[in-house]
Amino acid sequence: MDLSDVKKYLRIDDDLTEDDELVQSLITGAQEYITNQTGKQYQADSEIWNICIKLLCSHWYDNRQLNPSKPGMLSEYPHSVTALIHHIALCSSYPVVTS
Repeated sequence: MDLSDVKKYLRIDDDLTEDDELVQSLITGAQEYITNQTGKQYQADSEIWNICIKLLCSHWYDNRQLNPSKPGMLSEYPHSVTALIHHIALCSSYPVVTS
């Protein structure tokens, strides 16, 4: 997953680089999280994987505070993220992690 693709998804201009390290760590973390949750290997050519990574990055980027500023605001994953993770886990099209 390319940093510039995720920055575009997050609506961060390319010339703004102050969050590049953070966004790259979110990308790496999202790939690792999905792999650990599903037991499946990352597939760079899968739009489903890439959308799931972008959604997770967006969620984590927007919810960086430990305590939300608005009462009742929780940082649970949106249904779309959960649904994609379940799909990846159950779909035989994605290879299982072997090591």
